Amino acid sequence: VEPNGALVFKAASGKAAQQIKEMRLPAGTGIVGWVAAHGEPVWISDVNADPRFYHGTDQKTGFVTQAIYAVPVQYGSYTMAVLEMINPPPSLDLAEIQGIMKALSAIAAPAIRNAALFKKVSEAEARYQQLFNMNIDPIAIIDSEGRVLELNQAAQKLLAFAKEAAAQPCLSALGLTPEQFTEFKALLEKGQIVSWEAVLEAPKGERCTLEIHLTQVQDYAADDAYQWLGHDITDRAALESMREQLSHMIVHDLRNPLGNITNSLELIRNAWTDKDSTMPIDQVVRIALRSAQRMERLISNILDLARLRTQDKTLNLSEINVNVLAQEVAEISEPSLLHRRQTFIPHVPENLPALTGDAELLRRVLTNLMDNAIKFTPNRGIIELTINYNDEEFQFAVSDNGPGIPPEDMDHIFEVYVRGKNVGTTKGTGVGLAFCKLVVEAHGGRIWAKSSPGEGSIFIFTLPRHRQDTTPPPTSHQGDA
Repeated sequence: VEPNGALVFKAASGKAAQQIKEMRLPAGTGIVGWVAAHGEPVWISDVNADPRFYHGTDQKTGFVTQAIYAVPVQYGSYTMAVLEMINPPPSLDLAEIQGIMKALSAIAAPAIRNAALFKKVSEAEARYQQLFNMNIDPIAIIDSEGRVLELNQAAQKLLAFAKEAAAQPCLSALGLTPEQFTEFKALLEKGQIVSWEAVLEAPKGERCTLEIHLTQVQDYAADDAYQWLGHDITDRAALESMREQLSHMIVHDLRNPLGNITNSLELIRNAWTDKDSTMPIDQVVRIALRSAQRMERLISNILDLARLRTQDKTLNLSEINVNVLAQEVAEISEPSLLHRRQTFIPHVPENLPALTGDAELLRRVLTNLMDNAIKFTPNRGIIELTINYNDEEFQFAVSDNGPGIPPEDMDHIFEVYVRGKNVGTTKGTGVGLAFCKLVVEAHGGRIWAKSSPGEGSIFIFTLPRHRQDTTPPPTSHQGDA
């Protein structure tokens, strides 16, 4: 009897037994259905005279039923099954039939109950095994000596040994030493939580950082079994490392201009105190002002980068005189160009049409690209700014004759906190190009780079000539770091 009351023949012996197995009947069908519903035994000496009898089974099997004795198999008041004796031999009287069926029912009840419980346990074990194997985190079950008893699929891919090769202790592959394992087992005995971080090397040579948790497994086949679970935090560890590097780079990038400002103020104070009229005050003030502007740009880039990524910053759109914009960027970059003795060549047509955009953000985009070009171009190098346009868009290009960008870095240079492998000792925060990308895309444009190692780089971006909305569209963040 199934939970919904439906009936299924699970066992039979005698003529037509194989035909009747697994045959299904709706709830309440026939004599067997009546016994299942009422929980009472019944003797039918002539089934043709009983309206409860269901002829469909005989029609399907070709068997001819004449008499039935049916008895419920019960667990408490619940009827789990029905036993039927069909066409008992004439040599058996009713009392003997009743005795036989009562004895069989008493034997069947615990057997069916145990079978049902075993099925549930087997299904639960199968579900656990599936969850164990399909878990995206690597899991290993080890014994008290550190030998592997079980590995899920993720662990087999990650660890440098297969399940079949785990007869010996494999603690080192799990990021453990024998001393640590002994210490951790003692902590677990005291009910304490055990976790640690380790860097493991996968079979293909890649390294990954795992946050590992060790727990004791109760009622396992082995007397003392432990579950080793590793959660991959490689990206998180890399992010924390990049944040730390970013903090150092920001401190460095702010310290230099702050030092210039402090020194300039000290020189001015000394000149004022000593009444020194030979001090070139105007030149010293310009140095301090440029350093302050450099600090302001860096801080603004970092703050606006976060706002643009979350679309919290609204573009302040206006009509921009592109010739004036190019001149302003050239003036901002001039001191650095002079210091490096670099040649700046603008290719900017006169009387360019107006551009609709956020003037402050676009000025910083061009300034960032110019700063990058200046930093990575050798002394006495050449830097060019080219501006073209058509009916639909403007195109800006900043080129240099620096070391170029390695091909493996080209897909990542616009990612936040990412710096190329050939930067050497050149300082930077890794946010400038990411800021440029977000600003350009917020204006509905595109930005990309062309470069060959040793032959310099060209950074190009396009902007539509007109924009109507003031909200930046969703941007694609490659590999948010």
